[in-house]
Parts: sequence; structure tokens; C-alpha cells
Amino acid sequence: MMKSPNRKEPPTVKPFGKMTVPPEDLSLLPNGITLHSFSGGDQPICKLSIAFHGGIREIGSEATANMVLSQIFEGAGNKTASQIADILDYNGARIGVRSQVHHSVLDVWMLNERVPQILDLLKECISSPAYPQNELDTAKLRATAAFLSSREDVATLAGEALTKLIYGEGHPLARPMSEEAIALVDRAGLQAAHRRLLVPENTDVFLSGMIDGEVERAVYDFLCELPSLGPSFKPVFEPIRPEEPGKKVYVGMEGALQDAIMAGLPAPGRDSEDYSSLRFTIMALGGYFGSRLMTNIREDKGLTYGISASLLGNHEGSYMTIGAQCDGAYTERVLDEIYAEMRGLVSNPPKDDELRRLKLHAATNLAEILDTPAGIMGYYANRLFVGTPDDYFARQQVAINALTPEIIAAMAEKYLQPENLRVAICGDYDRRS
Repeated sequence: MMKSPNRKEPPTVKPFGKMTVPPEDLSLLPNGITLHSFSGGDQPICKLSIAFHGGIREIGSEATANMVLSQIFEGAGNKTASQIADILDYNGARIGVRSQVHHSVLDVWMLNERVPQILDLLKECISSPAYPQNELDTAKLRATAAFLSSREDVATLAGEALTKLIYGEGHPLARPMSEEAIALVDRAGLQAAHRRLLVPENTDVFLSGMIDGEVERAVYDFLCELPSLGPSFKPVFEPIRPEEPGKKVYVGMEGALQDAIMAGLPAPGRDSEDYSSLRFTIMALGGYFGSRLMTNIREDKGLTYGISASLLGNHEGSYMTIGAQCDGAYTERVLDEIYAEMRGLVSNPPKDDELRRLKLHAATNLAEILDTPAGIMGYYANRLFVGTPDDYFARQQVAINALTPEIIAAMAEKYLQPENLRVAICGDYDRRS
């Protein structure tokens, strides 16, 4: 008879062993498209991500970049938007689009048995979008409504203000979305952006899932038949130019019930030897539920429902951000507590059980990348999107294993000085005065 488990005893937690990312398969197609693929999983489904070089920065308008791919499914060739939607639904496919800084990405999830039908539709939508005026007008109305709604979100406005502080006034990526920019989107602009994107030698495609020979051949043939509509080009990387350390800006919002606090400072790039160790130091500060900021400001003092910190890096540069919302009466106190916790990483870094939990959380995040074929392919895609080094996964694992209180204290002292924070606060200051 099998002995029943003792439910009063917690399960044994074992450290992760050495983890490695399985290699991707790379192919350079005759027309210049680079195909990245990884086969795995236990269900006959696959994901195709087409990454066209050229995003918000190259297109020049975030509003246009957000619509250039989404609108290809609103009419193409001899098909209307409703006919395209019906084909996708009938074949069990799902699509998504992402406009990133230097890439425009089309994601398609497909059943293996329906891949030929979906690829036929994709070829028509990508090759000959109609950009019908009536559908564009509707999309602009939706985008305008979403934009106006975002003007009532203190976190959005504080985030835009922090972006200007981190990237620098006048940086192309520091320009926020505007109602005027949405109004200026037109068919000619979308067609020009489409021609700029549809350049095979400037296209990377990521295929993941249970990839059999039929799927592989269908994808290969589909990609080889995509036309080339524009000249090849190199993306433009313009380094961030942060405003002076300690700068603080206030954004007013009449009727706001809470303040949003967004703070940040520049950090070393992803290729720096310090990047991974600093990332886990910032994780200790505010990157998971048991972090210092959450434990102190949320759990112990109840000043905010949530607070977090993260390290972000892209081709323009890297920076740390801290975000929280709180009652306006507590804003300065929350800032003081943030400063104190940053200093505390130097004077009293995580050790013993706190360090063990931090390292386990960091290792778990790494392990999640390996859970699915799409996760593995996403890791490889990030090398293109944000410039992660080829050995980024291994670097993180080494940094986790080597993490000590002394390393955390050294990273915090070197990079996380509270007086260097740029701070943006959004709230209703008229109501408070």
C-alpha cells in the first residue's frame, strides 16, 4: 500500500542543474530571408513570426507603424476584411502584430494540418494589401479612442515623462503618441511603410512548434514567393542621452485619485560583463514578489498595492526603471523608502534565505524560456530585437550561480545611486493644493 504524503511537510526544493538553450536551425533562403527554426513540443501546432526590419524608428511614426501590419488583414487582393477573418477563424489560426523600435513583427499561430490554407492567405495579405479607406478610418477611430483613454492613466503619463528623461529631450524615441499623429495616418503612408518593410534580405522569420516535413516545405515555399518591394537598408541606432541626474518632473492630471511614480537611471549595456549581475541586483530590489520594495513598501507599510523594478536594454542603451502608484499624500514618503532600499542593497545586501530565494526565482525565470518551442525561439528572436549577446543565456546562469551579497552590494554601489534617479510623477496637484 502506497504511503500517503505528509501534507504538513513542504515539498523538497532542489536547485536547477546546468541548463542550455537547444540550438536553432538556420537557413538562408534564395531571396535573402533568414529562417530560424526549432522543432519540439507534443502538439501538432506551430508559430510563425515574421520580423520585418524597420519599426517605429525607421517608419518615423508610431501611429503608422502600429497600423502597417494590422491593416493588411482588413482587405487584400480580392478579399474583404470579413472574408479574411472568416478564413482565419475557420482554420483555427490566430494572428498578432507588434511594432517594435526597429522591427515590425507578424505572429501567426497555426494548426499543422491547416498551414497551407493559412499561408495562402498570408501570402495574399502580405503581398497585396488594399488598405481600404473605410477600414482605415475605423482603425483610426479606435486608435484615437484608446489614446484619449490613455490620457486618463497616471502611469502612462508618468511613463512618457520618464522616457523623455531617460532618452533625452529631442530623441526620436522620446516622442509620445499624439492624437494629431493618428489623424495623419493615411493610405499613402501605410503603402510607403509597407514597401519599406517588404525587403526579403531585411527579413528574419522564426518558426517553432512540432515542425514536420510538410510544414517545413510549405513555409519554405511561402517565404520564397514573397516579393521584394523596397531597397535594403540598415537600422539607425541613436544612443540614449539621459537628462541630468536627480531631475524630477511633475505631470498634472485633474481628477486623478492616485499618483504614479516612475523613476529610472541609465545602466551598462547588455554586452557589459556587469549586466547580468546588475539585473539580478535590481531583481532583488523590485523584480519579484519577495523583493525589498514589495516587502517594505507594499507588505510592511501598505503605501502602495504594487511596486516593481526592472532592467531594460535595447540597441539604444540600457536603463533601470522603478514604477509604483500610491495615494498622493504618500508620494514623497514612497520616494524616500525607494531611496532607502537602494542604499540598503549596499549596506545590507540579501544573504542566507533571501539570497537563496532570489537565486531560485532568477533560475526559474531562465528555465521558463525552455518550457516551449515558442519560448526558445523567442530567446533567439530577442538577439535581433534588443541586441542580446549570443551567450546571454549562459552569462545569466553563470551570474546566478556566482551571486553573493558582496556582488550585489558592489553592483548597487556602482550603478544604483539614489541621487542619480530621474523621477517623473503624475497626479492631481490642484486638488492637493
